[in-house]
Amino acid sequence: MSAYNDPGGRDPRSGQPSGQPKGPEGGREGFKLTIDERDLMTGSYDPAPLRSASDPYPATPYSRTEAYTSEADRRREKKAARQRNRLKARKNKRVFQLVWLCMVLLLSFTLASYLITGADDFLGKGRTTGSTKVTVPESPTEEEIAQLLYDCGAIRKTEFFTLYCKITSDAKEFQPGTYQLSTDMDYQDIITTLEGGNDDREIVTVTFPEGINTLEAAALLEENEVCTAQEFLDAVNSGEFGKYDMIGELTDLSDRYFDLEGYLFPDTYDFYKDEELESVVGKLLNNFQVKMSDSMTAMIQSSGMTLDQVITLASIIQAEAATQADMFDVSSVLHNRLNYGADYGIYGLACDSTTFYPYRDEASIPAAGALQYGAYDTYQIEGLPPGPICNPGIAAIRAALRPSDSDNLYFCHDADGNAYYATNEEDHYANLILAGLVEE
Repeated sequence: MSAYNDPGGRDPRSGQPSGQPKGPEGGREGFKLTIDERDLMTGSYDPAPLRSASDPYPATPYSRTEAYTSEADRRREKKAARQRNRLKARKNKRVFQLVWLCMVLLLSFTLASYLITGADDFLGKGRTTGSTKVTVPESPTEEEIAQLLYDCGAIRKTEFFTLYCKITSDAKEFQPGTYQLSTDMDYQDIITTLEGGNDDREIVTVTFPEGINTLEAAALLEENEVCTAQEFLDAVNSGEFGKYDMIGELTDLSDRYFDLEGYLFPDTYDFYKDEELESVVGKLLNNFQVKMSDSMTAMIQSSGMTLDQVITLASIIQAEAATQADMFDVSSVLHNRLNYGADYGIYGLACDSTTFYPYRDEASIPAAGALQYGAYDTYQIEGLPPGPICNPGIAAIRAALRPSDSDNLYFCHDADGNAYYATNEEDHYANLILAGLVEE
């Protein structure tokens, strides 16, 4: 904008002398063109009124939106904003719930895995089979003992052993010295060993062959001075080993000769001479549970048989087969007899190995003091006997679960271990002649 100067030389806005020189023509006072800074600005112009220095309140900013928006439009916009906020809140809530669920599941799986590995270590499962040495100091703490056992490979979970030790015993009662430990011992076996002061006892190595029965195992332990045969037999029937999960599953033991037959896993073990019976039997049972891997357990569960039925069948396969390869064919015959043998007038398994149990054969029966036998005779009873007749190895257990595919109902072996199979009685009789088991 522009304005003429006051003739008296005063600025019409401020009232002060202008101080401007005369124009070039002289005698005539010049004029001044005043341009507001806002006229020089580029962009949009906000015509907000100027506030004088004496105005105590700032001018309300001008809004084009407000100028062209009705009250109804503003209400609709607020309502739409609230709806958008609610939708956003619900979406954020769902995201939070999903993240929280993932965290809970992850923690649950982690905790479950941790507890399972701890339980396996408690039972001695998953450790490499062997022996190790540990030196116990005077008056150790539970934590010190756990760390020593971990360092030598006797345990894998120090925190679990520490807790179990505090609950069941007092580490200060452990006898100082150097101990020979099996790396597959469960926690109670370890504690029993350390409390008993076994460091000076002689260690003997005993091998139980596959198919050994309880009477033979007892005699072998007595021969190696681990314990007497009768002490072992009494321990096997004591009913004190239900803490082992698979043994705890056995419900009806009333018709068995030996409760733990079939579960005293055949393997090579290190024992102390005069070792505690709980430790001796515990090593055998613990090894059985270790050998029953997750895959093996899954196979048993999907077989339609109980664990005890599988082990009982495997014990007969172990006693009857000549070789590991032969086990699967023998298993096929036994499965066929159990499944549909009655359709052909076959009601028993008719296996010689069961006739004289708890003895291996007639020659094994002592002249005096013989135990009762015959209740397991599969020529006389239908189906499986009341329990296993020996302690089978892994190959026999696998054969019991995975028989070969055949229609055979009969088998026999000659003196050299050659096997003969047949689907009917006539062919079986011919095989008996070929095997030299009967005369023509």
